Amino acid sequence: MKEKLKALVVQPVLTGISYFIPVICMGGLLQSFGTILGGTGVEEATGTFAYYLYQGGALTMGMVVPVLAAYIAYAICDRPGLAPGFLVGLLSVEYKIGFVGGIIGGIAVGYFCKLVKDKLPLSKDLASLLPMLILPILGGLFVVLSMDYILGPVLGGLQSYLSSLFAEMQSGSRIVFGMVLGALMGVDLGGPVTKVGTTVVNGLVADGILGPEGAKVCIGVTATLGIGLSTIINKRKYTAAQRATGKSAIILGCCQIAEGGLPILLADPLRVWPATILGNMVTGAIAMYFNVQSPVMMGGLFAFPVMKNVWPGAILSVAIGTLVTIVVLALCRKNVSEEPVKAQTASAEAMPESKPALQTAPVASAEAIDTSDDLDIHIEFE
Repeated sequence: MKEKLKALVVQPVLTGISYFIPVICMGGLLQSFGTILGGTGVEEATGTFAYYLYQGGALTMGMVVPVLAAYIAYAICDRPGLAPGFLVGLLSVEYKIGFVGGIIGGIAVGYFCKLVKDKLPLSKDLASLLPMLILPILGGLFVVLSMDYILGPVLGGLQSYLSSLFAEMQSGSRIVFGMVLGALMGVDLGGPVTKVGTTVVNGLVADGILGPEGAKVCIGVTATLGIGLSTIINKRKYTAAQRATGKSAIILGCCQIAEGGLPILLADPLRVWPATILGNMVTGAIAMYFNVQSPVMMGGLFAFPVMKNVWPGAILSVAIGTLVTIVVLALCRKNVSEEPVKAQTASAEAMPESKPALQTAPVASAEAIDTSDDLDIHIEFE
């Protein structure tokens, strides 16, 4: 049952997320660069290079939900799902139901198109029109009807309730909100558990509530940046492969691409989770206490120029949260030793080459090396 649910729902959502990550990165960074060059009044600086950068980023961020919904539908029923998927994403933005509408709508229209594709009886002449004409039209009708009469009203009402609930929160409950958001984002660094919290936060932006988004940007930097710095500060606790991964994690963390810390997290989750979760909770609490606000969903440190209450809120939250992550990693992780690898390599090199029977010995010794602490992850975007 669990595997079936993963194949039917989780995998399509992860596919959509993998396609929209570059869109978020591009939009957030363009807005950041435009603000750095044009200052806080860049939106009114019509005709300047900074203005065009900022506007390009803003338009790109408007593509995020349509891209997410379209590629969820694409993962379910292939190319015929793209057009209705883009439409359901655009309507989700229009109805201000954001990521939740994009995810649910993308899944719904994807399976609708797949059902029509598999069950609709057509002659050979009409079958050629199915992917290019029939499915997009029927999918579009399904999207319009479902968004107007079901998803739009239901999710719109839920989003309004969440927005009003957060607006009524006092400072104490906002700190708790930041800690819960940080804990969720520390579990899988950008995976499905993270999306539980960030989906709600992203939806609040449409209603002009920017505090949770500011906390999310800060939290998105902390764990991966802390892991990366830890591989440099506490070298003895990481293998050579993990230290190499840590260097890229520093860069990705600064850009709020939390997935950069996954190789080390997945290699030793029980010792890394306390660090990522606690560090993120501290960051979320501090950011919410100082009411850090962000109008953009991505960008990490590059988004700071467009955020409010960057000092002391955003800077302190990232700095202290990263420090907590490093300290907890130092306490929880054990030192790793690569001496056995070196010893076996030396013994392999000392073997006489004149004996053919020993030519396979290096392979055997390589298999005996303990690499349980290493994890090489290759991410492919379908």
